Amino acid sequence: MQESRKVLFIEDDDTLAMGTSYALSSEGIDVTRVSDCAGAKTCWRRQGDQFDLVLLDVMLPDGDGFALCEWFKGEREDIPVIFLTALEDEGNVVHGLQYGDDYVTKPFRTKELIARIYANTRKAGREKLVPVQKETGTFNGGYNNGELRLDEDTMSAYRGQLRMELTLSEYRLFQVFMHHIGQILTREQLMERLWSVDEAFVDDNTLSVYMRRLRQKLDAGREISCITTIRGVGYRMESLKE
Repeated sequence: MQESRKVLFIEDDDTLAMGTSYALSSEGIDVTRVSDCAGAKTCWRRQGDQFDLVLLDVMLPDGDGFALCEWFKGEREDIPVIFLTALEDEGNVVHGLQYGDDYVTKPFRTKELIARIYANTRKAGREKLVPVQKETGTFNGGYNNGELRLDEDTMSAYRGQLRMELTLSEYRLFQVFMHHIGQILTREQLMERLWSVDEAFVDDNTLSVYMRRLRQKLDAGREISCITTIRGVGYRMESLKE
């Protein structure tokens, strides 16, 4: 049995909120539901340190969910936030992942949502145990591809002597590519890999966002990306070894 989680759920649709709260509670998740930004802030000020995750609608009657997410992160930086919304175009997915930690579109599958809740709270716990450092000393062992290096013992990724600040999903993608340098990986293989590790559903739009963010970090200052897009198929990490 998985350890119980306590979730602050902000949703103004009463019917959806009741059904979702019931489904989550049936799986052992303790849900506190409010319907607007004001109620969310009041609830947080009273018991914010008790919540493991925030489940947040984007369109609320008294404010914007993205702005409310920023407020939560300002109050407690490590609180995971999952957006739950009908806005499913890629632009909003990108926007949501820039502010929060995950993005689920309505209508959604209950088991998928539950999996994402547990995956994001586990991720938050792991990140507390492995603090990010700006610099590191000599690198020993691990996987190497030119200046790119992977240390699986500490779940660390490097460019030269600098440790890159990767999210868990970005790290997992980097790990898969470093294990398969020069090989073509399909989008389906990458989505399956992310799903199997975190037990959270990864769709095509979400993978595109993760890939874009990983490339920005790997390719900073490069003229050509180290990950090539194979149109209609997937991606390949090029060998950077001289």
